Amino acid sequence: MKNNKPFQQIAPAVPEMIVEIKKCPSMGFIFFKAFLISPFRSNLIKDKAIIKKTRIVLKNYLPDKERIKNYRTVCGFSKNKPDVIPISYLQTPFIGLLGKFITSSFFPINPLGLIHIFQSFEQKRPVSFDEILDLACTLDTIKKTDKGIETGFTLEVMSQGKLVWKGISVFFTRSHVRKKKTAKKKDDIFLEKKETILAPSNTGRKYASVSGDYNPHHLYSVFAKLFGFKRAIAHGMWSLARVIASLDKKFDIHDSATVEASFKLPIFMPAAMSLGYEYQNDTQSQQTIVNFELRDKQKGLPHLKGKLWNNK
Repeated sequence: MKNNKPFQQIAPAVPEMIVEIKKCPSMGFIFFKAFLISPFRSNLIKDKAIIKKTRIVLKNYLPDKERIKNYRTVCGFSKNKPDVIPISYLQTPFIGLLGKFITSSFFPINPLGLIHIFQSFEQKRPVSFDEILDLACTLDTIKKTDKGIETGFTLEVMSQGKLVWKGISVFFTRSHVRKKKTAKKKDDIFLEKKETILAPSNTGRKYASVSGDYNPHHLYSVFAKLFGFKRAIAHGMWSLARVIASLDKKFDIHDSATVEASFKLPIFMPAAMSLGYEYQNDTQSQQTIVNFELRDKQKGLPHLKGKLWNNK
């Protein structure tokens, strides 16, 4: 991720503290705890803060075959590879682990103020639904910017002791600081439109049922308004999964691959969006890199921008 201005990075202290949990936490309990502790957590962090480097581990996780099947349907994936877990699905088991993390005493920031702004996946090989997996979630970076705080988590999936999938999730917490004048933005270059993607009003509820992410502002507009949104907004991870599903049909993400994406403006449901992409062959690495974006179909405002490539 790029920052236009210098930032201060607060490195978590070492040695690493490992917290092992026996099962995925209940999201209902996570939300309840988040609301309880929110008044006692700040959206600011001290310059010389010492943060214990912590790693949450969940062993012997068996993916839910039926949920993966429904996830494929909700996100538009092909049914040609029913035994293989979609690359984006492996982020969903971490929703509970991240919730556990941000509501624990070793996370210093208000858990209700986090906005998902960046996600990456690096898949070493295809993962099948019958593999028993070990999951690990680590807080790696905390950055103070002129607008707030960025927190970066590393997500790892192990199978038989080997790393098969790695993700990076970055969240932003807005701080109550005086806004500074920003440099003039460069002209936005549109990629060629390839497909129209629709997000009906119930998209948030459908995605919640297959991902476990029941954040209220994704479910109904009445809840979204309590968080300052005019209507319910689609999950950023649904929009990324939906884009990957289309790219998979076009470019066949059949083996190891890497995806990077930045979440831009929220998608207010119902919505009609345009998927644009272009691909180029990198002669040095001999890879095909696909640049993609998801925009509002009428106004052209960006919701998602990223790139994808198959690993060698």
